[in-house]
Amino acid sequence: MDAIFDLPPQSPLAAAVSEDWGLLPLRVPMGWNVVYNTLMARRRPDGRVEVNDSEDLYWARTARPPWLTAQEAARKGGLQAREISIDAGWYHGCGFRVVVLDPDWDHEGASCTTSDLEEFVATLEEWMRMITERGELPKP
Repeated sequence: MDAIFDLPPQSPLAAAVSEDWGLLPLRVPMGWNVVYNTLMARRRPDGRVEVNDSEDLYWARTARPPWLTAQEAARKGGLQAREISIDAGWYHGCGFRVVVLDPDWDHEGASCTTSDLEEFVATLEEWMRMITERGELPKP
């Protein structure tokens, strides 16, 4: 399976991709530190979209609000008291994979695998929003 996709012409994601390699636009909510983002794409001459096919496309971690001290966060508990990571990549033969790591790389809280580029981006954005805005973790 190649990281090459047919996107509907009316897709906002398709409209954001040019013939030159560039980062795909992501809606990253407040409360996330993007450690790295190599989620790049380009439009091929045949109209299809080619995406960077790395296992290491995106990694972000939650950030404690700056007005909340470590002691206050610990007292409050919940998601603000710990660091949660989201890791995403392209795995040949499987497609895209998004993983929530809580509290660390040895503990996978939830994961989603898809071969659909739009579903991948929507899942990545929704899970970040779910964690920081609603204080919920995706279901495993």
